[in-house]
Amino acid sequence: MPSRSARTTGIVLAALGIVGVVLAIVLLVRPAGGGAPGAATASAGPSSAPSGTAPATSAAPGSAEAADGAAAPAPTVSAAPSGTEPGTGSDAPPAIVSFASTPASVDCEGDRTASVPLALSWETSGGATARLAVGTTDASAGEPVDLAASGSAAVTADCRDSETLITLSVLAPDGTTAQRTLVVPAS
Repeated sequence: MPSRSARTTGIVLAALGIVGVVLAIVLLVRPAGGGAPGAATASAGPSSAPSGTAPATSAAPGSAEAADGAAAPAPTVSAAPSGTEPGTGSDAPPAIVSFASTPASVDCEGDRTASVPLALSWETSGGATARLAVGTTDASAGEPVDLAASGSAAVTADCRDSETLITLSVLAPDGTTAQRTLVVPAS
């Protein structure tokens, strides 16, 4: 029979092994952006624009196409407003006319530790305030951005993620929200 210290060492190593397996499973199952599982479903958001209120957009060549989704907190972004103020006096619901990223995909050139700068641009209507979130589909707690009829911001995408989610949310004075999420893949 093994000595008491050998048994104790074996038990400690077994416990550490179990913790390691559980940690590996959790890391493999969670989404790449670190958000909550299921957050990408359209029904996960508390309020979103009714279907059909945001016009369909076609992204410019070299820009990422946006997808609707729910939204969460984001890293710091620097926004540069265009100087055009949105029409907040209208009864029109908020809409994100266009939302794009340049480049449309992140080229990591084999370096999974790099960060790549992205230039975002958008055009909105009917909103009073806006928030931008990176790495999630929930922009409700994201960084506030100056809302103009068209605007831009600079963010970074981490190469360690297979894709970067960037969500723009526009809130009207009456509380209705329009939201759009870009999915920027990394290669």
